[in-house]
Amino acid sequence: MKDTSGGQTSLLIRFFVPYVLILLSSLLVGWFAYYKTSELVESETIKSSTAALGQIREALDRRIAEIETIAKQMSSEPKIQSFQFVKDPFGDTNPYRLWDLEKSLFDYRMFNHFIVDYYVAFKNSGMFISPRKIYTINQFYDLQLHYKDLSLEEWERRLFDTYHYKTYMPGASVEYEGKPYSVVSFMQSFGNKDSGGVITVLINNEQIQEMLRNIDSEQGGFAYIADQEGNLISHIGLDEEFVNLKALPHKGSPSQLTWNGKEMLVTETTSTYNGWTYVSAQPKEIVLGKAYYIKELTFTVFIAALILGLAVAAYFAYRSSRPFLKLLQILPVSKADDKPLAVRNTVDYIRSSVSDLIERHDDLKGRLEEQLPLMRNVFIDRLLSGGYTSMRDVETAMEHSRIELIGTQYAVVILRLRGYHAPYNEEILTEMDIVKLRIHDRIKELFHNGVIVHDLGENLIALLLYGEESETDLFIVNMRTSLQEMHEVLTMETDTGLYMAAGGCHSRLTELYRSFGEAKFVLQHAKWNENNPILYHDDVDLTVPSYFYPSDVELRLIQLVKSGNKTDTTQLIEQITERNRKERQLPLVVEQLLAHELCGTLMKCCEQAAGADITDEVETIHKAADPKRSPWETIDMLCISFLNLCRKNAERKKSHNDHLMNRLIIYIDEHYSESDLSLSVLAAEARTSEAYISYFFKEQMGLNFSDYLEDIRMREAKQLLLESGKAISEIAAAVGYLSLNTFSRAFKRANGISATEYRRNHEAS
Repeated sequence: MKDTSGGQTSLLIRFFVPYVLILLSSLLVGWFAYYKTSELVESETIKSSTAALGQIREALDRRIAEIETIAKQMSSEPKIQSFQFVKDPFGDTNPYRLWDLEKSLFDYRMFNHFIVDYYVAFKNSGMFISPRKIYTINQFYDLQLHYKDLSLEEWERRLFDTYHYKTYMPGASVEYEGKPYSVVSFMQSFGNKDSGGVITVLINNEQIQEMLRNIDSEQGGFAYIADQEGNLISHIGLDEEFVNLKALPHKGSPSQLTWNGKEMLVTETTSTYNGWTYVSAQPKEIVLGKAYYIKELTFTVFIAALILGLAVAAYFAYRSSRPFLKLLQILPVSKADDKPLAVRNTVDYIRSSVSDLIERHDDLKGRLEEQLPLMRNVFIDRLLSGGYTSMRDVETAMEHSRIELIGTQYAVVILRLRGYHAPYNEEILTEMDIVKLRIHDRIKELFHNGVIVHDLGENLIALLLYGEESETDLFIVNMRTSLQEMHEVLTMETDTGLYMAAGGCHSRLTELYRSFGEAKFVLQHAKWNENNPILYHDDVDLTVPSYFYPSDVELRLIQLVKSGNKTDTTQLIEQITERNRKERQLPLVVEQLLAHELCGTLMKCCEQAAGADITDEVETIHKAADPKRSPWETIDMLCISFLNLCRKNAERKKSHNDHLMNRLIIYIDEHYSESDLSLSVLAAEARTSEAYISYFFKEQMGLNFSDYLEDIRMREAKQLLLESGKAISEIAAAVGYLSLNTFSRAFKRANGISATEYRRNHEAS
């Protein structure tokens, strides 16, 4: 194939550029639409913020107007006007006038939540009157109203030193009736300056701040209300250092400033009622959050669409140029071709290569024809081994190998050439190939359809029979007739003896392996003779021969070898070999299975032979795996290994028993004088069970442990009776008896006379 990298790049660029131009045009239109939308969203957001501030202004104007109207009405009340001239509030009928004035005051808090309370202060009398309360100035400031940042004198001067007309004091913290409040104080003077008074309305500053919070200025911004002189009336979000300052000098709406390191968007509106300025400053990123979000989202979508569009453009450019490139790459190129592929006429180039392609195709077809027999053999081998699970796979394989197995009934027959036995030399193999070739040709001549011949190797041939009979019985009858005719012709013309083993009939090709297995079973296990050279699986009643080696016999053999009982081991091995060699005629395969199982038994014996030298036995196991040895040669070798391992176990066991017995006798000789010496003590010393010690002692010594211990104690007691002058009770304790009566009974039982008589008789003699 020719290198087409230059032509590929040129073709890709030619297809890629138009896609990119279309993509960029669409994205530019979308970007322009986004820009206008972003401007509109930003403008609408600012308008919404300004409108919210305007709504707060209108609501507060209405509240302020109500409060000013209340103050105006009260200042014109005759009772209030007349009391301003009273200097002695408690003289004459003045107390009654005070009580009557207090009763005439209306409690506006009931319908106006903006009002915390109000009071009327008279300068001449120093009296403070509010609904339901009458105080002097000192009592009122101490008990009713107290400004945290003002003394009594400062508060008094603020009330009476200036004539107030719609005067507002900025929001301040007070304690009113014992409760903390934040209030904006509205003051309206009445009468003349020297003898008048002041009506003060306490406006709930928290209500005003709650209205300001609706602008959402708590997210890093602030809002305030300032009077015409720039004095702050109420605010939220400002630090304490800004509270006493003038309002920020911003005119116009909206404007921007940098506050606490943040860009703030300032919206402002002025009341036409009282000239107050309402200002809201919010972080630009909060106010225009949606606009910024749309901008970021649009930018992200733009970049993603650009990248995706470029990728799609590249893909479509590649897909459009791919057919041309593939043709340029796969077609053969003449040596004289030195023109760039990108500028050549592709159609002419393809036409010039057709002849070369046809030539190569014919060459490939010839090679496939040569491989066809091999493909057929592979297909049939896989079919007979059950390698196909679906008819679709079978049909595909038949199409590739050009085999037609079209029918409704199928069966397999195995032919075995008589007179040929392994091992085969080259001459025999050549002769068998000639015979099988003649059989193959003759079968094809006799049966044009309905049979496929397949070589199984060595002296075996497989016949795949198929037919279109609708009934299985009819197919079997025709098959039997054909096989009988085939056997007669082949035997006569090839001068070769043949055995034919036929499997059962099946209706699916995927089940043909079963028929093949049945034919193999008949071939291996049936009894063949010249009078009956054709056997059918359905007719032959075969019982699979088995060897004698049940699991209980294997377990007994392992136990005998482990215990070292050579006599019983020899008898059991002779029983196994006699039952299988003489009483049963086992096939070679079954004999091999018996040899393998005996080999496994020897491995189990080796695993349990801890501490013994099993080198010879392991070597025997390795030799048993040699397939060149006959089964009975292997079995005889394994039997010898069983006996050798049994002898090793017996020797090891005898050595262990002698050592243990010596330990026990020495321990008894050293501790017989201890009264608690028993089987349990010996078992603990030998680290085994009492039952085993009792059995072991009786087996090795020929008498029970108790009899042996009593015999030793009696010998020692008799020696002490003769050689020492100790009392009999002392002698009893010295030889391990706690009770004199027990010793006396034991001594008399062992010697026929009492200990006293024994000593007296020997002293007399």
